[in-house]
Amino acid sequence: MTVRDRAADLATIRAGIAAGAGILDTARAYAQVDDSLYGEQLAAEAADGTSVIVGTKGGHSRISADTWDADISAARIRSDVESSLRVFGREQLDLYYLHRVDLAEQPVEEGVAALAALRDEGKLARIGLSNVTVAELDRATAIAPVDAVQNRHTAMGREADDVVAWCEANQVPFFAYSPLRSSTPAPRLAAIAAERGVSLQRLQLAALLHSSPVVSVISGATRPQTALDSIAAEHEPWNAELQAAYEADLA
Repeated sequence: MTVRDRAADLATIRAGIAAGAGILDTARAYAQVDDSLYGEQLAAEAADGTSVIVGTKGGHSRISADTWDADISAARIRSDVESSLRVFGREQLDLYYLHRVDLAEQPVEEGVAALAALRDEGKLARIGLSNVTVAELDRATAIAPVDAVQNRHTAMGREADDVVAWCEANQVPFFAYSPLRSSTPAPRLAAIAAERGVSLQRLQLAALLHSSPVVSVISGATRPQTALDSIAAEHEPWNAELQAAYEADLA
């Protein structure tokens, strides 16, 4: 397991906020073996005094260097939310997800009902689901409205196109995590990136952003330079040539 450089991680997050990032994404599971609250504590410190929205997640946590659990029972979700409230020093969290719906033994309905109750109590402003299928979304939203969805969705894989379509139909924001984690080549986009003097990664993120009005991306930057490059994707000029190149690379 990689030992994190806390100062460097904090500098990366702050660089993103300064450049205009509107949402920070963290989770109880983004932790060190000896520090179970590492990710949330970083986000809390970086967001302090800013207007940035923070999304965090529960029901999933690190047990050891390579072991995690998944539990979206009502008792666990309430406990995790209370822990997050203490970390952030708030009476209400901006956005809270069930982290691993796909791995939990409990039905999605139990976790969603717990989140909805906490939202009704004023402890959560918005609730979301992560790692979820269309069928689970339909079951979840029969219990309570969902404010956000977060799934793995890479620019060159488009693994969650069906979930994105559901989000479009239901006007729910979709957050793509690991958007650049793909081994699929993108030679046409790479050629245009070279012509423009920008990174291929920037164009790939821009492609996802232009793929649907509900899609936002979570870049997972680890250095200030990559955080700034990711944010620049939102303003990268997009045209028919780029769209055609992207579609050809996807084919």
